[in-house]
Amino acid sequence: MKPYTFDSLKNYALWYYFKYFVSPKKLMQKLKEKSKDTDLPEKVFENIKHLIDEKQVIQDKIRLYLLANKNYTYIKNKLAEKLFDKDLVKEILDKDFFIEWESLLNENSIRIKVQNYKRKNKSITYIRQKLVDRQEDKEIIDKIIDEVFGEERDFDAIKQEISKLGKKYEKEKIIQKLLVKWFRYDDIKRSF
Repeated sequence: MKPYTFDSLKNYALWYYFKYFVSPKKLMQKLKEKSKDTDLPEKVFENIKHLIDEKQVIQDKIRLYLLANKNYTYIKNKLAEKLFDKDLVKEILDKDFFIEWESLLNENSIRIKVQNYKRKNKSITYIRQKLVDRQEDKEIIDKIIDEVFGEERDFDAIKQEISKLGKKYEKEKIIQKLLVKWFRYDDIKRSF
């Protein structure tokens, strides 16, 4: 493959940016991978940087993550992983999307997640650990857990796990395995 010229690298940069809407750092990283000339990526980036709107891309990606019902920490971590400016991500999240005392989570999506976790015999504690990211999320998640689990709480899941594990392990080993799965000791003892 022949080396990139200024124009061919610029065309690649524009194609890559407008296809994936990456962070400026990620774009620069990609340009450096494509060219052995250390100055060429810098020149190309300088030439097209007026087209890059990191703030708008962050806002759009946050909206997509919220539609997918991702929580605050997940969004921050995912965007940092994609090399977006961490301070800018936090500022946009807090200023444009975060409403004090209100969860960012969608109630219907949370209900589906809780139901799926219940079907997989996950403990209530495990579900809370997975879903509660901020204090604002706790109330809505607890409400949905109460609706989905009702009075039975973890007992059905514990009993199913005991019957599954009972074929292979002694009582003490079963208790250990259930504790690792975040079931409460009192609930486990009551289920035997």
